[in-house]
Amino acid sequence: RVPGGCVSVALRRRGVACTRPSGRPTSFSVTASSSSGARRRVVLRVELTTSMSSMTAQLIAADLVAEVKQSMQETSATWVSGVDALDHARRHGQTLRYLHTCYVQAAQVLPPLEAERKEGIKWLMDRLGSMCDDGVKEVQELIGEPDVNMVSVPKYYYSELRHRQKCTLPQPPKLLTHSSLLDFLGVEAVAALRSAERFRRLSSAERQTEVSSTTWEQLASSAQKVAVQVITGALVSFGEERVKATLRACRREEQAVCEQLFNQNPGNAFEELDVDGEDSDEEGDGTVCSLEAAIFVVSDCTGESADRTVQSALGQFGHCFDRSCPANITVYRFVNTNMLREIVMQAQDRGAIIVYTLVDPMTNETMVNLCKEYDVVYHDLWTPLLRKLEGYFSSNASGMPGRRQYVDERYMALVECIEFTRQLDDGVLPKKWQEADLMILGPSRSGKTPLAFFMAQRGFKVANYPLVPDEPFPEELWDFPQERIFALTIEPKKLSSIRSTRMATLQMGTKSMYAKLGKVQEEIDWCRQLYRKNPRWTVLDTSDVGIEENCARMMMKLQQDGGISSRLNNTDNPSAI
Repeated sequence: RVPGGCVSVALRRRGVACTRPSGRPTSFSVTASSSSGARRRVVLRVELTTSMSSMTAQLIAADLVAEVKQSMQETSATWVSGVDALDHARRHGQTLRYLHTCYVQAAQVLPPLEAERKEGIKWLMDRLGSMCDDGVKEVQELIGEPDVNMVSVPKYYYSELRHRQKCTLPQPPKLLTHSSLLDFLGVEAVAALRSAERFRRLSSAERQTEVSSTTWEQLASSAQKVAVQVITGALVSFGEERVKATLRACRREEQAVCEQLFNQNPGNAFEELDVDGEDSDEEGDGTVCSLEAAIFVVSDCTGESADRTVQSALGQFGHCFDRSCPANITVYRFVNTNMLREIVMQAQDRGAIIVYTLVDPMTNETMVNLCKEYDVVYHDLWTPLLRKLEGYFSSNASGMPGRRQYVDERYMALVECIEFTRQLDDGVLPKKWQEADLMILGPSRSGKTPLAFFMAQRGFKVANYPLVPDEPFPEELWDFPQERIFALTIEPKKLSSIRSTRMATLQMGTKSMYAKLGKVQEEIDWCRQLYRKNPRWTVLDTSDVGIEENCARMMMKLQQDGGISSRLNNTDNPSAI
């Protein structure tokens, strides 16, 4: 080291030296003399391993932060206008708790490094952990949240970004590589700058929120300090050129992740969604706050009950998922104890939450221990219920997953209902309609067949008939009990889209009027007039209502007005959990 912050690199065999500012690998042009006195110019690529000073690193870090901020696209105004201020601040605190656990883990899986560099990285991880703790306290003081609400919650944003950069934290004894460590630091820096950018967007928002502009500015300042700290530490250990390249790569991947999170449109990142365009299927505010949020459903049997429960629960978060991109649910069926570790490790890599129904006590306990070991969020669906039932019945649960399905009377009744419904699909065999428990009417592609088979699986014999304008009805329709007829309607625009997709799948031409919006509108108007003329029919809208909900309405209607119940023995236990 020489005055001025330069490093002397000596080529000892030739006795030649050159200088270059510390920490900046480059090409050197040097002139060397051989023993015979001949002189020649050679170019050497030299990677200077001598660490730059902390002050120099901080100055360069400030420049790099400004460069990344300038290249970042702003977060969508749609997101800003739709965010719940208190909830976002609370989630920030939870994220800081999660990041602290990541930094502790990262310090345990560092690659082989020179002693000085390793100590520097460990100090950096410890420092980042302390900054996370300070950030949590700051959030608590600013919004008055108790500590119990600041739990560690893994975030899809971080896990996806690390996955893209190939720097997901491994479990000991596996270690990070040198490049993955640098990528990990790059991800942390860019993510911190994104947080700062969002906080500043919220600070400048016109609408009044429960969180003041000053509070958002404080959080933005803290997040930027984290970015500067990370980049400074990376510069000291890896040099300016490598850190620059890594930050640029991370910034590109971060933008791609944000494009997914906000509008699923890579060509229109961070812009407000066009929900009024001609091609839009529905109206709304265009707010989409998540994409492919990973949920692992784990069961030691079929997993059907757990899957349905999760799907139903997600209905309460419809504002978080676009219809074309719902939560990403992975179902693991017939799981045993030996399979759990791999599942939990995958959940950790993807930042997934695990929801499970494991009735075997040993398997259940193993799942809990593994989730705690890998810091994975988990929820046990069955144990609390089983404990309540054990107290109610004064008996212990068997602990046996599922039950064998016997070919008994109930099973044969189910088969009969499904077979009957299959035979009478789409208006076939009107002479047998009187044997049906209910009749479903509706225009083509309005959802008659799926709803009919769903009801058949619940023990009902179902007939369905397609309505075509001006086509005469079979006499058997009027002989059927009118209070057991269910008539389907649907939004014309959605039906037109469904029919267009159907035609494309069948490679049909586009000249047909079958899917034209104007023609579909006329057809729906005709159906609605028909329904008004028959007030005893029950009208169901399938536009935005799931099959399960319409099925429940139908069963309730049949029970109340027609006294018709399922042909299955409802007192029997489910065949599986």
